[in-house]
Order: sequence, then structure tokens, then C-alpha cells
Amino acid sequence: MDKTSPRLIELKLAGLEKKLNILITSKERLSWSLSELHKENAQLRQENSNLKDEVKEIKKKYSTLEKDFNKSKSFAKIVSSKLTPTGGLAELKESVERYIQEIDKCIEMLEDTL
Repeated sequence: MDKTSPRLIELKLAGLEKKLNILITSKERLSWSLSELHKENAQLRQENSNLKDEVKEIKKKYSTLEKDFNKSKSFAKIVSSKLTPTGGLAELKESVERYIQEIDKCIEMLEDTL
């Protein structure tokens, strides 16, 4: 064996060690990135679940408000059909004003949910 052979082997080993260190560093960075992505994914899934629950609640409120609004419209039709020309005009006006206020509240609630 000549003297250059051990030196060549040492150089190749040093190069291999350097490449191995680079691979280890890359693996550690990728592992950390993967861990961070898993955390972010879990947070996004939780946020998505919360938003779905919120949408369900808003839909329930909307449905309730819509039913109440339709009841108010029906009631107004009934009252107007039973109104006599001479009686109850002041009472009807007061009732209609109350219903308008209730409808306005419902509209405000709907706007707040959107």
C-alpha cells in the first residue's frame, strides 16, 4: 500500500461525514417543519369545526326569525280582514306599529348574524 491511499481514504471519509451532517441537519429541519404543519392542521381543523357550529346556530336563528316574520305577516292579514270601517282603527294602528317595531328588531338581528 502506498502513502496516498490512507490520505485518500481520510479525504473521502471527511467528505462523507460532511454530507452525512448535511443530511442530518436537513432531516431535523424537515421534522420540525412537519411538526409545525401538524400543529397548524390541528388548529385549522378546530377552527373549521367552530365555524361550522357557528353556521348551524346562525341558520337556526335565521329560521326562527323567518318563522316569526311570516307569523307577523299572517297576523296582519287577519287583522286587516276583520277590521270594521268605524271601529278599532286606533287599536289597529297601535298594533301595526308594534308589529313594525318587532319586524325591525328581527331585521336588525338578521343583519347582526350576517
